[in-house]
Amino acid sequence: MAMLAVAVATAVVYAVWVLWVPLLPENLYVPLLDLGKITGYRWPAALLFLQLVIGLYALYGIGYWLVARGKAHTALIFGGGFLFCAELLWAYPATAVDVFGYIAHGRLLALHGVNPFMVAPAEFPGDAIMPYLAFPTEPSQYGPIWVLIGGAIASVSRGDLLTEVLLYKVVAALAHIAGAVVIFQIALRLGAHRDRARASAYLYLWNPMLLWEMVGNAHNDGVMMLFGLIAAWLFVAGADLLVLPALVAGALVKVPIIVIAPLLFIGVLRRRPPRAIEGALLAVALAAVIYRPFWEGLETLTALRRTDLFTASLGSVLRLTLTPGLGLSEATAIARWVSLGGFAAVALGALWLAITKAQTSQDFLRLAYFTLLGGLLLATTWFQAWYVVWPFAIGAALAEPRRHLEVALLSLGGLLQYFVFIYLWVMGFFPPNENLAVQGAAYLCIVAPLLLGVLIVRSSTPNRSRLYRRA
Repeated sequence: MAMLAVAVATAVVYAVWVLWVPLLPENLYVPLLDLGKITGYRWPAALLFLQLVIGLYALYGIGYWLVARGKAHTALIFGGGFLFCAELLWAYPATAVDVFGYIAHGRLLALHGVNPFMVAPAEFPGDAIMPYLAFPTEPSQYGPIWVLIGGAIASVSRGDLLTEVLLYKVVAALAHIAGAVVIFQIALRLGAHRDRARASAYLYLWNPMLLWEMVGNAHNDGVMMLFGLIAAWLFVAGADLLVLPALVAGALVKVPIIVIAPLLFIGVLRRRPPRAIEGALLAVALAAVIYRPFWEGLETLTALRRTDLFTASLGSVLRLTLTPGLGLSEATAIARWVSLGGFAAVALGALWLAITKAQTSQDFLRLAYFTLLGGLLLATTWFQAWYVVWPFAIGAALAEPRRHLEVALLSLGGLLQYFVFIYLWVMGFFPPNENLAVQGAAYLCIVAPLLLGVLIVRSSTPNRSRLYRRA
């Protein structure tokens, strides 16, 4: 009964959010709206945003406590997640315009008959999607599987914007729900108690930031991580031949998941060397076959072009700190190399541990989690809230209380940074130009909940310390 009350209360809060930023009747047809433009750059709107976020996370925390103690049925967990996804189908994507970029690239393939990796939407100025685009001169920055999905949606929709947006949201919602199912199965495979496995699925499926970003904003990162989770499940299930092909399928949606490929390759290699080689060759063949219709040389690989963007990250704070003394160009170079160097240290350390220390499937997945976390917090100089799903998915599947706390708090930080950029900055709390104060405040919003959680765990009672010891 208590969990049902949490589900109902959560559904009510999401209903308020959807009514606050509805997809229809008119928002969808006004280009480049955002949360501030819809709700007004005023303190009442800013405070309501905080109330919605805090309310959802309070309910989320109570629900997690109930689920972890066996007070929720699997049907209620997944039924509640399905309901929240259904609600958010009707929310305007108020904190990102990426879905309109997806639409533009899908139309390039299906309606204009050109290669989305070589031709930008700006080549078709008469297309009605043009006013909605933040980067109209960029070709697709994603992989061929995602372009094919976009082409299929464009073919079905035939230029109807509402149908296109809803179909992208449906794809994202289905991927989100399926991801929670796979997480549940991975946790069971790793030996977690059924209640802990339910808590893992709940953590992912009911997370407010993931629901908003994957369904509300229709981001494709959830689709990428669904393939990553399938690869993790195949790994723990011992289906070694298919591990790397599944992971590469995720990278053919969006690239970041590929950073854990070396770890899973080593894991398979250590237990079945022939399967590791065969799986790697099969993965390469899969990539070649799917890229073949689009391939026009190395220029087809567009996914790593955005390397000069900095926002709400360690790199962005370092860059702005160094600029007054070194100049923008040199400060940018140093910030980029520090960020990439930090990630390289994490990734190489994980590889070393995989080769020398890791024994179980859980050991390898834990190293994959830290690698993705390092990629998010170090290598990514252009932080966006939805990127949190990269480590979140694997962290949830590990079924470890400390990992669960870490990713939940990091997701809260991802939503809180919107308060800085959308409200405080525009309302004049910070100077109007790009500056260290606003970037530092946003970065602090992102990492402070995570750091606070880590400190609380480390200073907790001995009994609680024992709870986290294996994590």
